[in-house]
Amino acid sequence: MSEPLQKCPDCGCADLFVRKDFPQKLGLLIVSIAGITFLALAASRTHFYLGAIVLLVAAAIDALLYAFVPKITVCYRCRAEFRDRPINPQHHGFELAIGEKYRHRDQA
Repeated sequence: MSEPLQKCPDCGCADLFVRKDFPQKLGLLIVSIAGITFLALAASRTHFYLGAIVLLVAAAIDALLYAFVPKITVCYRCRAEFRDRPINPQHHGFELAIGEKYRHRDQA
C-alpha cells in the first residue's frame, strides 16, 4: 500500500486538503429538486405531508451518500485530485484562508 501524501507530486505544494469524492453539482441538483418539490406540495394543505416526506427522503439519500462516498486528497495550488492514496490524518477539510492564498497567487 502506498504512503499518505505529504505534498503534491504534481506541483510540490505542501498544502493539501481532504474532501468527499462526490460531484458538487449533483448534490446541488438533488437539494434543489427536493426543495422545489417540497414547496410545490406544501402549497396545498392536503399534500403538505408528501412534501415533508420528500425532504426526509432527500435527507436519507444525503446521509447514505455521505456514509459511502470515499474521501480524496486535493492540492490547493494545482487542484490535482488523488484518489489512489490513503488519507493523511494531518490534512483536513478545505480552509478558505489557504484557498484564497493560492487563488490570489494564480491571478497575479
